[in-house]
Amino acid sequence: MESVRDRKIREAKEFFSKINTRNSLFIGVSGSVSYEPRDNDDIDIFLIAKTNRLWTSILEVLLFRRIYRFNDLCLSLCMDDSYAVPYFTDLKEGLAVQDSVRVVPISGEEYFNGLIRRSKLILKELNENYEPARQVNSPKRSISSPIEFLAFIFVASWINFKAIVESRINSKRGEGTFSTVFSLHTCYFDTEKYRVLNERYLKNEAYTE
Repeated sequence: MESVRDRKIREAKEFFSKINTRNSLFIGVSGSVSYEPRDNDDIDIFLIAKTNRLWTSILEVLLFRRIYRFNDLCLSLCMDDSYAVPYFTDLKEGLAVQDSVRVVPISGEEYFNGLIRRSKLILKELNENYEPARQVNSPKRSISSPIEFLAFIFVASWINFKAIVESRINSKRGEGTFSTVFSLHTCYFDTEKYRVLNERYLKNEAYTE
């Protein structure tokens, strides 16, 4: 019998096989589905786009999400290449290290493997030796195209508005609140639940050292 985890990963793969992801360098399943999900958990997606192609990529996914009525899909962590390279190179201790190891690749696995190998902490989590890679300059953040900038204004405003409304509803229900953090090169949800889990993870790490 197919597990909840396997079913949700299969559904994510089927969804992305239907759409053109030419501007995406990596797409993976993260969050609770990469661990042991419950049946009503969202399918959190980690997306890395080409530099200055983030918001048109997000818009494309959201449009097809609506077309195919794939309501369980959530773009919880998105960034472009110019943000991802320094992010993983300088990744600090915390739950993000463990989560990076558990991400289930849908496309761009080779790119992602090269990216996480820039992090000493991730390789430590994988029990692999760190070998300093050849120095590669981070992708230049050139000026975004007018279409990309318009997509940023429109999509970021919509995501932020929706997050504010849903967070207030959650607060009234006594559930965890969250907010969006975004720029031209990244977009993710900063949730109360994740902050609590991260603090517990760090305390446990400090205790075991």
